[in-house]
Amino acid sequence: MKHIKLFFIALLFSCSLNNVTVAGPKTWNEAMNYASIQQKQFCDLTDNYIEDLAKAILGRNEIKQNKIKKQRQEDLDGLLPEGIFKDWIVKTVSIKQINDQKNKSVDGDAAVVFELLCGTQIGSGQFNIDGELKWGATIKYNSRQYREISKLSNGEFAIISGTFQKINDFAPSKKETFYASRPLTNKDLEKIENSRYGNGDELFLAYIKYVASAN
Repeated sequence: MKHIKLFFIALLFSCSLNNVTVAGPKTWNEAMNYASIQQKQFCDLTDNYIEDLAKAILGRNEIKQNKIKKQRQEDLDGLLPEGIFKDWIVKTVSIKQINDQKNKSVDGDAAVVFELLCGTQIGSGQFNIDGELKWGATIKYNSRQYREISKLSNGEFAIISGTFQKINDFAPSKKETFYASRPLTNKDLEKIENSRYGNGDELFLAYIKYVASAN
């Protein structure tokens, strides 16, 4: 009889555990616990870059500005071999379906933008190449990633892995190997004390190879 009671107690305990809902992060303070060392280092580099660039802009020294930008690229190359990042915690900003009748290769694809804990955003975007806007780093229609992002909403956290896209992916003749991004403007950097940009002024294009909800 004692063994039977213990069996039912264990069974009830097991069932209660199975019914527990494990919630993911709701704020960046909670999400910090999910951030990898690589991601934290990326944001440290970004914060330092923003401060240094702001000072150079206020000092009206274009040579210093260009050196700071080049140094950042070298730092990113060292941190992200071949542009690869893995298991970064991000907040969903927007998910759009592309309607581009002129470019059937991306028509119907998804354009997704995620935000990092330092305010920088990564995902899909458009570049102006020789006067023509071209999409980069889109998520192919009905792919596994496409199906996963269809479950996300603005403000929800996700875990992603992928590869930063380079400028010469758009224009092979270009010598630059900088990662393709929409850079911060002088206006964004008017205040040196601002180290986080949640408005999406800086966006790195990145191929998303893995995505899953953090909840």
